[in-house]
Amino acid sequence: MDKRKILFFDIDETLLSHKTFTIPESTKNALKKAKENGHLIFINTGRTKSLIGDDIKELEFDGYICGCGTYIEVDNKVLYNNIVNKDKYNAILESLKKYELKAVLEGVDAIYIDENSQDDFLLSNLRKQNYPIKSYDLDNMKFNKMFIRYDDNEYIDNFCDETKDIFDYIDHGKGTRELVPKGHSKGSGIDFLVDYLNIEKENTFAFGDSNNDISMLEHVENSIVMGNGNPDLFEKATFVTKNIDEDGIEYAMKYFNIIK
Repeated sequence: MDKRKILFFDIDETLLSHKTFTIPESTKNALKKAKENGHLIFINTGRTKSLIGDDIKELEFDGYICGCGTYIEVDNKVLYNNIVNKDKYNAILESLKKYELKAVLEGVDAIYIDENSQDDFLLSNLRKQNYPIKSYDLDNMKFNKMFIRYDDNEYIDNFCDETKDIFDYIDHGKGTRELVPKGHSKGSGIDFLVDYLNIEKENTFAFGDSNNDISMLEHVENSIVMGNGNPDLFEKATFVTKNIDEDGIEYAMKYFNIIK
């Protein structure tokens, strides 16, 4: 068995502060030291690969689990890429239209939106990040998962029921849901990589903050929840660290003797 430790990191509010919209310098230094000490560092995010910014890429992770386990990459080599069956696209789009729901279809190369019905707020936020945005296209688009902002739309449960054979969903509150192909999660991505790399379970660590991190926290030996995270996750954690903006990543790595 490989004796190295393997560390999995969520992005939003774990590595990337939504207060400063930057990655704390202490986090950058801690990641660098962990690699220098011979450990493996991986992104494990709900974002698909097209939504990984240069600020993350420049930290030189050993690989990525993206789209809640639908895409896995190690050392620039794609090991797994689950795309929603194209035969289902028309039914999904028709259901979205019927219930007047605003969805972002997230793929490896681009994200897809209905520019005719999408609200200006969501569109402007996506464009501010310079994400590769394309319109719905039955013939040419490929996507791994979905994100829906439904606000007070009362039909969200109807949509989820109509697509229950395709997707599981994660309720993030505040009128948003993440729909992930059945059988996939951040946890399934961890299982795949730990097996592929032959890592001992005791050397697995996950760092997260929100509901879509639950499976990730449950599939490692050492689960770390950010102090700024959802308090409901604290009881699921091996360790609750400090807030992201209070050097929480560095603090946790020192606690587990990953770095000095």
